[in-house]
Amino acid sequence: MNSTTAGRKVWIWAAVRASTAGMVVELAFASAALFLWGLAHPGPEGDSGALAVFFLPVWLVIATAVSLLLTLTLVMPTASLAFRAGRRFGGDDAWWWVPAAAGAVSAAVVTAVGLCAGLLGGHVGAPPVYAWWWLAIAVLVAPAGLLARLSAHRAAQGRPAGLVRTVLLNGCGGVVAFFVVVLVVAIVAESAVG
Repeated sequence: MNSTTAGRKVWIWAAVRASTAGMVVELAFASAALFLWGLAHPGPEGDSGALAVFFLPVWLVIATAVSLLLTLTLVMPTASLAFRAGRRFGGDDAWWWVPAAAGAVSAAVVTAVGLCAGLLGGHVGAPPVYAWWWLAIAVLVAPAGLLARLSAHRAAQGRPAGLVRTVLLNGCGGVVAFFVVVLVVAIVAESAVG
């Protein structure tokens, strides 16, 4: 164990904020993908989707609240588990412990929800349903967990641990770039096909 991990705390405010910012960006990517899917596959009522622009500020507040809740319930336990496992089994907390811990935390959540649904409601899903939920939760938690780990690591080194501005600016820029590229490709493909 080196000097930067000896006294490091994972549950610090900077790590929670960085993780929440990362979750907001992840939810923005998912929302952009779903919005583009809706444009490509319009429903029978044929809404234009222009109303989504006015819903954006409300969506941002909801996404931030959901991201904070997910950070406190899933991401920070994942980062803590990764830190403890890295210290116990490797002497240092390598970055790859976070995706491994995300898989373990995701498995625990899916198992608990599946057991509660089975015992309380009598509803049992097929094994592929549980596998997809496990994968979705693990993929959602791992990037935010890596941001929390990085923020805590920087704080332990005495460096500025605030990553919120960087994550939000670069992440939202990535979402906009993704959105524009997909729209341009769709327009070019549509004009080429006819």
